Amino acid sequence: MTTLYCSKSCTGKAYKAKQKKKMKEESEREQQSSVPSLGCIGEKPYLTPYDVSILLEVSLATVYRYMAQGVIKAYKFKQRTRIRRIDLDAIFEDPTYKKRAYHKNKISEVYTMKEIMEKYQITKRTAMRRIERFDIPKIYEGRNVTYPKASIDKYFEELIEEIRYEDYYTPEQMMEKFNMSRGAVISFAQRHKIPRINRHHDVFYSKPHVDSLKGYGEAIDPLYYTYKEVMEKYGFSKDQVSYYLHTYNIDRFKRGSFTMINRKDFDKVIKERMNGSVSIAELNSRIEDARELGAEMEQKESPSEDLEVIPCVDLADEDDSKQYGKVEGYINAEEISERYKQSKKWVHYLTRKKKVPRVQKAGILFYDEKVVDEVFRKYSSTESITEWYTTDDIEEKYNMTPVARRSFTHRHNIPTKKEYGITYYSKLHVDFARNPGLQYAEDYYMVEQIMEKYHVDRETVYGIVRYKKIPSVKDGQFSLYLKSAIDKFFTSKKE
Repeated sequence: MTTLYCSKSCTGKAYKAKQKKKMKEESEREQQSSVPSLGCIGEKPYLTPYDVSILLEVSLATVYRYMAQGVIKAYKFKQRTRIRRIDLDAIFEDPTYKKRAYHKNKISEVYTMKEIMEKYQITKRTAMRRIERFDIPKIYEGRNVTYPKASIDKYFEELIEEIRYEDYYTPEQMMEKFNMSRGAVISFAQRHKIPRINRHHDVFYSKPHVDSLKGYGEAIDPLYYTYKEVMEKYGFSKDQVSYYLHTYNIDRFKRGSFTMINRKDFDKVIKERMNGSVSIAELNSRIEDARELGAEMEQKESPSEDLEVIPCVDLADEDDSKQYGKVEGYINAEEISERYKQSKKWVHYLTRKKKVPRVQKAGILFYDEKVVDEVFRKYSSTESITEWYTTDDIEEKYNMTPVARRSFTHRHNIPTKKEYGITYYSKLHVDFARNPGLQYAEDYYMVEQIMEKYHVDRETVYGIVRYKKIPSVKDGQFSLYLKSAIDKFFTSKKE
């Protein structure tokens, strides 16, 4: 019987409890010693802010705040602040206690969260989510938070509007009519951004929008096309529709996952292209002029009339009827392909991408020759390079993968040319890049050459060039060392 406890764990618990009690007693003693007694203040007629904090049992920061508010009178002598004791006692001669008054005059202009929830019959979570979405400001009055009445009424008014149930679907109705699961309904509505309204825990989706997307109703806006409607009406591909939209700057906007295209503008563009030929710049200017004229007419409140685009002049007149394949100052796609050795597909793509001005004559497109020269100039090599490698030649000769070959040619800026879709690389530049130090071969050694000639390892070579300070030059990432200095060192060493 050598201990009071039955086991080691009980002994440890008792020890920890004893240490905790000891630390608590020490902490209490320190607090008692740190609290100054009122006896040190005595009957001093002038007090410091620290003395006042002891007398009033408040923090020093509170005393300074009372001084700033004028509750406590104080005077500052340079870096010393003093408070008369009689002024401090005078505060309590007419003691009054007033409850903190909030701005009662503003109560009618704000809502509390409880009032919002009761008026609009919504949960607190729904109200907070709507407040954050519309960035409604919060008004803090002490610990209370209120919200401007005008903003709340503006953005929450729709929550108490009457619903025309015939214009909306519930999720259950969509599930039954379109044979969809609830998850599919939610995904469909979010993906297409279907307008919806919420009433408590019920959701209603716009019936016209859903029917239009599902193909059960007419187009939502008769003034606009969708991509599908344009493709069906004119027999265009999706790429062709996109080309017309971007090239001729046709008015359009996004509605859910659909791009809505202005019918009037698109029909005018197609009409111009069918009746005659105009350049892109000219047609764009006509569209802009028509829009500006329409805006002026609306400002003058004149009766609205359909604006007619000025008819295009056909380039094929009687004098040119026999030579329909030529237009002065313009060049067709076949001539561009032959001149710059590019495929016709690449010519058509690049001219569209660079928006090269063009005209149409007898069903053939002609491009501005000056602009074509600027766009395709890089494909006509100006250097006197006569020998070229194909991609297969480089990969086979230097045992490269396609990725390594592309990285190598890009890193060394190898001159290239492209003919009919095939890329060629300058043979001279490739060989030169693959044989570093070729331009210094007469006067300098590479490290491998020194190792082979004098039968030494790489570390020995580096030690010699550093110790003897052999003159060197850099060629890319390779270092070359002066032949005469290297030969002199090894000759003297043999002697």
